[in-house]
Amino acid sequence: MMKKTVSLLLLLLVGQFTFSQQNVIANAKRTAQLMIDDYLKKKYENYVDFLYPTEIKYRGGKDKFVSLLKANDESDKLFNLKRVSQKIISTSKVYQAGKELHCAISVENKSRSDMGTTILRTTLLAISADQGKSWKFITTGDKTPTQVHKMVPKFNEDLMWDAGSFKTLKK
Repeated sequence: MMKKTVSLLLLLLVGQFTFSQQNVIANAKRTAQLMIDDYLKKKYENYVDFLYPTEIKYRGGKDKFVSLLKANDESDKLFNLKRVSQKIISTSKVYQAGKELHCAISVENKSRSDMGTTILRTTLLAISADQGKSWKFITTGDKTPTQVHKMVPKFNEDLMWDAGSFKTLKK
């Protein structure tokens, strides 16, 4: 009887951990989608609020980064470049890293220009300091793994992400 009780208790705990992990990942994806939506709507002040503090610092501060994003919009107009979509492709499992949770979220960005459609795949490093209730992000596309590791106080070395890809489909 005791063996069955212990087995049932273990089964319940494993099930609860799996359910909890799924909820945490779902919240990370939901938060990433809110950030993506703000970016696509050009609500850059809101977009930057989703970034991890060291990412904002890396970009020169909030005001400078918002200005850069707006300047990029002007450059895009010169090349007739239009953002078509950004979507979440996949997420990694969640890793404990000191007092934070980390996971990788793969994102696909599509843009169109006179040259054709450009598809960029990149990864967001999602970071939560409150056990998955809220999330901040680091974009990894323009950084080496060493640079990303330096931006995060504790980094779980088991977390891996795709280096990304870039391709243009000619018209």
